[in-house]
Parts: sequence; C-alpha cells; structure tokens
Amino acid sequence: METQINAAIALDIEHLKKIYTDGDVIAVEDVSFSVKEGEIFSFLGPNGAGKSTTISIASTALSPTSGTVKVFGFDVVKQTKEVRKHIGICPQDLVFYDNLTVYENLIFFGKMYKRPIKELKKYATFLISHVGLNEKRNTSANKLSGGMKRRLNLLIALVNDPDLIFLDEPTAGLDPQTRRLIWEFILDLKHKGKTIFLTTHYMDEADYLSDRVAIIDNGNIIALDSPFDLKREFSGGDIIEFKFNEPDKTVQAKFREYNHNSHFKEVSYIEEDNLFRIAIQNGLITIPEILKDIHEMDLHVSDMNVRANSLENVFINLTGKRLRN
Repeated sequence: METQINAAIALDIEHLKKIYTDGDVIAVEDVSFSVKEGEIFSFLGPNGAGKSTTISIASTALSPTSGTVKVFGFDVVKQTKEVRKHIGICPQDLVFYDNLTVYENLIFFGKMYKRPIKELKKYATFLISHVGLNEKRNTSANKLSGGMKRRLNLLIALVNDPDLIFLDEPTAGLDPQTRRLIWEFILDLKHKGKTIFLTTHYMDEADYLSDRVAIIDNGNIIALDSPFDLKREFSGGDIIEFKFNEPDKTVQAKFREYNHNSHFKEVSYIEEDNLFRIAIQNGLITIPEILKDIHEMDLHVSDMNVRANSLENVFINLTGKRLRN
C-alpha cells in the first residue's frame, strides 16, 4: 500500500548516520531534523562538516549507514522512485548540455519525467521568462554568460515541478544583481507552496531567504532556529576584524598573553584570510578601548573592519577556531 503524502513535513530525518567504510570516516554522526512543507530551510556548515553527505542521502544519491530519511512520508531507501517524483536538485556543478539551447535543455530534461509535451512546453516557457532568459531562449548553453548558466541550471531542477527543491549554492559566483534576481525567484517558489532546502556560503543569502537555519559541524547539528533567534542567542554582538603588521604567530601569542582582558577572551583566527576576529557587544563604541589595548600589546593594525550583528557572526562563533593555550 502506498504511503500518503504528509502535508505538514516535507523532509524528516531521524538519527541519520553515514560512515564511509573505505576509510572508517564518520561523515554524519547523529543528525535529526525536519523541514516543514512550504518553508525555506537553509543548511549551513564548513567544508567537511557533513552537509553534502546529508543532502546526497536526502536526495536518494547515497544510502545511509543507519537512521531514516523520509520525503513527504516516503522512505528514501525503500521508496526511492516515489521520492524522486517529488524532488528537484540544483547541484553546484552545471548539468545541462552545452550544444542544446536553453529551451531545448528544459524540454530534454522534462521528458525524462514523462510530462505531457504540451504541458512541458508551456511550463518551460514560464520558467524561462521568470529568470530573465527570454532573449536567450534559443541560444546554445555554451554561449551563455556564467550567471545565465547558473539560472539555466536552476531551471532544470524545476522542470518536473517538484514539491521539494534542493538548491546547492545556487548563486555561487554571481554578480549582486543576478543574485537578487535568483533570491526573488526563490521567494516566489515559496509563495507558490514549494519547499526549498538551501545550502549556501553566503550568510546574507541565508539570512534574507530562510524561515529556519540549521548549522552542521563535525557531523552533528549544533544549532537550528530562525535567523532572528539564532542571532539573538549566538551572535555575540558585533565582530571586529583586524589584520596586523606583525607575523600571525606573534599576534596569536600576544592575544594569549592578554586573554585575561575581556576584549580578547573570544578571539578567532581565520587562517585563510589572515584575519583576527573579536566578537563583542557595541563594537563601534568599544573600538577606542580595544585599539588602546592593542597599542599596549605593542601590535600595529594594518587593516580593520566592523561587521554588525549578523548570521555570519553566528556561524563564526559556532564553527570558528578560538585561540587557546
């Protein structure tokens, strides 16, 4: 007997675990959460946190080691065909055919879902018009700009009119104007009743779009709530970023030496950017005091930036590396 669609929960994950046996690597340790029908749910995490593995299992591309994952009540392992009828996937990698036009790509992929051709043609035209690709409808995909290719990639994920849409970095590398166009399109999908499962490295994107956000690290969910409540609970206030003239190891040693100072108890070092970050309430007001303390530490600031309370602050506070002895 076929399982009926659960109208309240689009994606339900319970005690999901994934171990890659070739290296005994625990990619996902014990993950449980649900995504409500009709919401935009952002799934955030550093590289290697278990984000991609969770998505691959939820979209039927990978089998779990243990635990259960259900899409509208259908088990991703036992009822794979039913699950795939309800999902669309927009991966980071481009999946279209270069020598086909924008319109031909949509028709080609749409036929895989056995949609009636008249209905498919009408829907393909609708999709093309809604992301500003009308003028490129009959242009080969290989002649599109990078931003247009991203938009085509998104449309292919939607051509089967899915109920749950997995968007993996849908605006990566796009200019601000095109990103905003995609954001409004995603919000329009939500207003039409679609459920969006979004991964992104742009914290402003997750903040702007999401009803709820889950942050995963080391294979476990470490926070899950609305952007507003996450910022209220975990942001630590404003973030002040510093770069120094002195070598990074010297700066780290100085901060450790002065960690009795309340300003320097929660310092994060972002190695790839050579940045030192201090989370503090009322950052703008506190800057003169911090600069005075840094001068007493005999350090010289080469660059400084203040980031207001944001979801990025939450992410850094929860997943960033703190300087400790």
